[in-house]
Amino acid sequence: MAFEVMENYGVVRDVIALNSLLSAICRDGRTVDACDYLQIAKKFVLPDADSYAILMEGWEGEGDKGVFGAKETFAEMVIEIGWDPANVPAYDSFLCALVRGPDGLLEAIKFVDSMRDRRCYPGVRFLKVALDECVKFHDARTAKFFWEVLVEVGRVLQPTTEMYNLMIALFCYCGDTDSARRMLDEMVFRGAFPDVATYNLLFKFLIKGRKLREASAVFTEMVKNEFVPDQDNCDTAVKVYVDGGEPLLAIKVWKCLVENYQNDLERTANFLVVGLRDLNRVPEAVKYAEDMIERGIRLSSSTLSKLRQTLVKERKEFVYEELLRKCKSQ
Repeated sequence: MAFEVMENYGVVRDVIALNSLLSAICRDGRTVDACDYLQIAKKFVLPDADSYAILMEGWEGEGDKGVFGAKETFAEMVIEIGWDPANVPAYDSFLCALVRGPDGLLEAIKFVDSMRDRRCYPGVRFLKVALDECVKFHDARTAKFFWEVLVEVGRVLQPTTEMYNLMIALFCYCGDTDSARRMLDEMVFRGAFPDVATYNLLFKFLIKGRKLREASAVFTEMVKNEFVPDQDNCDTAVKVYVDGGEPLLAIKVWKCLVENYQNDLERTANFLVVGLRDLNRVPEAVKYAEDMIERGIRLSSSTLSKLRQTLVKERKEFVYEELLRKCKSQ
């Protein structure tokens, strides 16, 4: 009512006033009423791009219920004001509403394709929402489509570290660690920088896939950049490296493990000592056994027994006796 009588009080009834009114109605969760009132308000004021962006944001806030309304409003917007590359907020909210609805990713692909033909693109918020949905459904193909259109070819959006992490996670979960590694390599060139989550995720899946050399390269880069690997990742890596016949890589990870963690080390410690012994690295097995004892890490009787067997066989009982003495003195 205030909007309709503004001019009676010498106040200009313009599109700014209209958009304030639409925003107030939508914030109250009544996007349907806002759209209905726009049809009345058109008699007094012509809506602009912001008018439709406000309505799109309203539909986005209504979840699945807002998808049909968003499509209707989008069609009306195109008829009323046409396609405008500057109208990013409206495209952003429209696609965010769309992607969360039924068959949302498929629907979003169609509209993004149509927008691209007209040099119109959504904003970075849509890309984040779309990638979240792709991760939820393990849909790497669709994620690659959006990434290519908006980041690689179109170069219209500047992806964040969080978005890169989503892409890396998606590739990892789909078993494509090569693409995930390429994502890590290109991040810095696009102004995003890996964080601890980036490295831990990639390291975890490279170890899981037994890509030992690639995992070691990621581990080295991670530590160089002063990020600490998760303890679970380190435990798994030590085991996988020992099983894979890479004792030096296992030792490298173990050193990082004891430098950064104090608890729950016994299982991995015992595995490493026995593993080094089994790989005919007895001097290293003894060296790290002594270090573990000094750190208060308990070696099991089974581990000590296996070391003893090997040392007796090599006529180095005195080494075992010294090790046992240190154990008892702790």
